[in-house]
Amino acid sequence: MTADNLTFSLEIDYIPDETAGRSELEKKMKDAAPEFHGFYTLDKDHRPIIAGLVKDDVPNLLAALGLSAFGTWPACILTATIAAPLPLRAIGMSDGWDVYLGKKTFFAFAQFPSDAVDILMKAATYYLDHESYQPLEDFVKETGFEAFRSAVLGNGPAQTFADDGYYGSSWGAPNVPPLKAGDFVRPEHNVMQVIEVYPEMGPLLMEYGMSCVGCFVSYDENIWQAAQAHGLDVFEILGEMNEYLADKYDKPLLTKDTPMEDILTLYPQLLSVLEAKGLKMPQDMKTSLGALCEAAGADVAAVIADCDKKLRKE
Repeated sequence: MTADNLTFSLEIDYIPDETAGRSELEKKMKDAAPEFHGFYTLDKDHRPIIAGLVKDDVPNLLAALGLSAFGTWPACILTATIAAPLPLRAIGMSDGWDVYLGKKTFFAFAQFPSDAVDILMKAATYYLDHESYQPLEDFVKETGFEAFRSAVLGNGPAQTFADDGYYGSSWGAPNVPPLKAGDFVRPEHNVMQVIEVYPEMGPLLMEYGMSCVGCFVSYDENIWQAAQAHGLDVFEILGEMNEYLADKYDKPLLTKDTPMEDILTLYPQLLSVLEAKGLKMPQDMKTSLGALCEAAGADVAAVIADCDKKLRKE
């Protein structure tokens, strides 16, 4: 096996006893499989699978099935797994993808399926380029998990402030955006990154029961992962954080120029408000809220006001 001929499969796990929508999804999968150069099958537990997918086809297939991050997934689906032929997989729900090595070793978080596939590809490529005929998990054990992870993700420990006031992106998750005073917090921001820029967020996170604040885990865990590990709603936490920052820096949570990508990343709870206003999700998630309102004939100021009320729970 070489990195050039790696293929992936998409595996669906259903919610027990939830049957509504299954037949429709399976028909979509059967119809889509040949279009994306894969083949449809069922495993021994009768879970639907599309196998034989090349790297670039996976995100497009997920979009065609309505299974992209922040999409409205069929009610019958518990998770969708992107699996590699090696013991590497990304387990997705409607708001992101957890990448695992082996059966249950958490490796990274990705918001979008294309990023998840990139991580799987990089991990497989590094292993195949450096292994000496040992299984992946033995190779990682010999290499050292953190050394392997850093080699794949290009991460290191927390960085200090740069001259421009930004943090570097060498935190524990891939593609961590910079953060400076006045920026809103995103789910992919590292916990310690947030605490360093906004020390007042420490007590807030502790109130939510995030005991990772201040320990070594916080250098290697983002807000999303920390919330998930503690069974918390990350978007409730982000809403409270960013409401505070909006007041502190006298800036709006949303403007007419805010892209839909940011709204769905930070505040997916606003989908119900946007739908009630007749706004339809665009093909290009970089489309601004103002452009969507204009297309729907909606008053952007009124939409923003209702979104603000929703976030502030008024």
